[in-house]
Amino acid sequence: MRRRFVVQSLAALALAPAVAGEGSQVLGQEATPPAAGQDGLPEGVSARVVASGWVDITSPGRATMDLARIALAPGSSAPFGSETGAAALVYVASGELTFRVGVEVTVARRPEPGTPTPPEPDAVEAETDFVLRDGDSTLFPPGVVGEVRNDGSGDAAAWVVTLGLAAADAGTPSP
Repeated sequence: MRRRFVVQSLAALALAPAVAGEGSQVLGQEATPPAAGQDGLPEGVSARVVASGWVDITSPGRATMDLARIALAPGSSAPFGSETGAAALVYVASGELTFRVGVEVTVARRPEPGTPTPPEPDAVEAETDFVLRDGDSTLFPPGVVGEVRNDGSGDAAAWVVTLGLAAADAGTPSP
């Protein structure tokens, strides 16, 4: 699962596994993930799905949704690309992460304490480096490819929520 996270969907920062069955399903993970550098992840990068599920939607398919946590040690990076076509909402929980993606995006900056409303989102042009800091967020559209790096001196972590569509006959997800 971690290998698929980096290879297929870190760009969209999306884990949208193929799913099948009737109705809806929710999956969770209680185990501690292995140390960084294992399971095909670049050195200094870790990822773990903390919740995952699917729900039938209008025919012919279903929507998949995942909640994942990614962590990058200082100096580490990971390319990403979404072959799944999932959209990803990224919220930086700690540290700073530098992104470069192939499409224009907007970045919502954390409001300053005591500010009644958050600032207007920043527009970021395609193929431009941008930094998300603690409390900042962005929404990647489906199919985004790019790179995430930790150029800072401390660890950085983000929560990622993905939403994608999968064909109803896509098969059963692998554990």
